[in-house]
Amino acid sequence: MPGEISALERATDDLERRLKDKIERNTNFAGPESNARKLEHEFKFFDTNGSGAIDFQEFFAAMTHFNFVGVQRETEALFNRYDEDASGDLDYKEFAYHLFGIGGAPKMDVNSKNVVEKVKARIIEKDGASGIHNVTRILRRMDTDGSGSLDQNELMKGLNHYGIKKIPPRDMKILFNYFDRDHSGHVSVDEFLRGLKSGMSFDRKQLVRQAFNILDATGDGVVGIDDVIKNYDFSKHPNVIGGVMSTEEAAEEMLQAFEQGGDVDGVVTWAEFLDYYKGISMSIDDDQYFELMIRNSWHISGGSGAAENSSNKRVLVVHSDGEEEIVEIKNDLGLNIRDRDDVIQRLERQGVQDIYKVKI
Repeated sequence: MPGEISALERATDDLERRLKDKIERNTNFAGPESNARKLEHEFKFFDTNGSGAIDFQEFFAAMTHFNFVGVQRETEALFNRYDEDASGDLDYKEFAYHLFGIGGAPKMDVNSKNVVEKVKARIIEKDGASGIHNVTRILRRMDTDGSGSLDQNELMKGLNHYGIKKIPPRDMKILFNYFDRDHSGHVSVDEFLRGLKSGMSFDRKQLVRQAFNILDATGDGVVGIDDVIKNYDFSKHPNVIGGVMSTEEAAEEMLQAFEQGGDVDGVVTWAEFLDYYKGISMSIDDDQYFELMIRNSWHISGGSGAAENSSNKRVLVVHSDGEEEIVEIKNDLGLNIRDRDDVIQRLERQGVQDIYKVKI
């Protein structure tokens, strides 16, 4: 459930801690920099192509080398935790240095994690899938000097204005101190929001990647925002399904999410697209429902059981021998269903043969 730390996440935290302890003992507690270099050196041995990154099989082999056996689920979860963009590769130098607290985002201890989960749960309870969008808008409004950061009082006022009131002083201090990485008395709004949206599973990232790839015809990792809005089926947005907003309001919310922070460039990168769905994901506990939502919103064929796509158009295909069958059009984005020639071409591209005619 949102607001709770799963058993797998706790086990993954434990595996991460044990890896760190093993390296520290190996270097005789030489210090963070030496420990990070040692771990980097160990992983480099498994980097077979010398790219500076390892895939999961190489990561798994390295963890086995460290004698972490019988923990495949935890090992996979640890890999996915640091493979933020679901690329399937891990920069092991970055991983090693992050593990020992050098650069990158701060590591979250149990107390910080519990407080962040409480805040996430209250955002979800208040606004569901729109929660992260609404809290983002308010926190950016609190940033009156345009610095991109807030002091503790501004952060508390922003959360109160959003509707999260009466945060215990101890929790507020834990929350602020965790995100105040340089002890400057300020927290980055972007880092705070990233912390709220953390924890998206690898499987969900892969589904989101499928959706992005449909739009990214050139494979350059950038798509036009107009193409995103035009091709997204807003009737399948969780808040539209729940009766919380209209399709027009959902479209406006998505547009604002991609143009937040004054960055209005007319394009959406893979990182921005994934970040948007991290905000949606945090409000959806059921993996099958998340998959169904992605498949139906972007008309991605496939899925099974409760997650099976139900939005793609189906047509009656009549073959030359008179046999008839109902066939799903697996790629129907942008399709005018009354354009029979286009319908037939798409069916043929997906392997349907001997089409005499189609009935809509």
